[in-house]
Amino acid sequence: MSQSNKALKRALPNVTDYPQKRTKADTQDQNQFSIHPLARFNGPCSTYKQPVEIMSFSYDNERNLHMDDRELKYYYPPDLKNCDLSHGYETFVQREQSGPEPIHSLLDALAHAQKQSADNNLVQTDLVSWRGIFTKILCTPYNRNEPWELGATLWNNTIFIEEHDTEYTKEHSSGSTPRQKLMCYWGYKFENLCTISKLPSEITSSDDPELINRKTTIVNTNVQYCSVAKTSLGNNKLIMGAEVDCLCDAKPKRPVNPVEKYIELKTSKVIEKDKDTFNFERYKLLKFWAQSFLIGIPKIIVGFRDNEGCVIKVQEFKTMDIPKIVKGKNGMWNATVCLNFANQFFEWLKTVIVINDPNSSYTISFQAPFKDIKVEFTGKKNSVLAERHLESLKNELQKIV
Repeated sequence: MSQSNKALKRALPNVTDYPQKRTKADTQDQNQFSIHPLARFNGPCSTYKQPVEIMSFSYDNERNLHMDDRELKYYYPPDLKNCDLSHGYETFVQREQSGPEPIHSLLDALAHAQKQSADNNLVQTDLVSWRGIFTKILCTPYNRNEPWELGATLWNNTIFIEEHDTEYTKEHSSGSTPRQKLMCYWGYKFENLCTISKLPSEITSSDDPELINRKTTIVNTNVQYCSVAKTSLGNNKLIMGAEVDCLCDAKPKRPVNPVEKYIELKTSKVIEKDKDTFNFERYKLLKFWAQSFLIGIPKIIVGFRDNEGCVIKVQEFKTMDIPKIVKGKNGMWNATVCLNFANQFFEWLKTVIVINDPNSSYTISFQAPFKDIKVEFTGKKNSVLAERHLESLKNELQKIV
């Protein structure tokens, strides 16, 4: 066997070795991690490395997965004279799958990235999940009324995590009332009105077909462009997948890291009074910051709309400046607390999720009264991993023995 094959075999688990147990540390109560007191998460901020993209992929308008950038879009300022976010609602196309996105396509992308790389350790990490799940965890210290439930599987010393579909997610994913459903549409419509399929430098006239057509393009949530990035928080190595709304300029070729060119698009109610300012800074900016910070997006563009869904103004926020906006204000959040909390939680999670078995799973839940996160082993069911990922591993082992 060649030296490279020996190295690769060491990086892969033996499929006959399951289940295995990692050493369990006696750090807290066996199955729960306390949120309070928050003061214990003050102090020097845990180090978060600049995320580096290792892969990107696309979903087309029929939700077919492609390991390329075909659905990548570029930012071009919207026409505020014609920025009605309700327009086209009757033709809205939503993806058929209900509930949270499984982790399967992210794992397919990681398998593709590993196959294309000479680095056998490219996808070796402690935790793998979608950016949205890491966002939930990062915001948990200041979460008072949003329950969540996750599923986790430990495999080859990596914890794979995806979100469970619950009554709460069913009610809030696309809105439970006609008004909420319409407001959900507004966010997608804003993305359509802010993006084009060619470089902004190629637009030479306000009559360019790209600018005209985007006003009437059918909003289709099947379509996505996603980035897969590798980073670390403290000693916890993370890989996450995240939908990216657009870029400000041409995407550089790897190994140049493209994340600094990415832009996040958001909508929010126009601020008219002090209460609006508090709600925007306390709740919206926390999530805006967490989402963009985690994947390394430096800029967030917010469309402020009125109650009828018409965008009144557009404002740019630099991700790294957002914590400064709320610093020292009563009732606000602290980015350092969020990062230290997530770092300590991940360290604890690695001591609790110890059954190294691709067919087993754990449930991680945060429920009322929102005082702690609980972890429960659920046995050989609801594995986060799909059968094709296990088959792929077996095939790779057979090639090198």
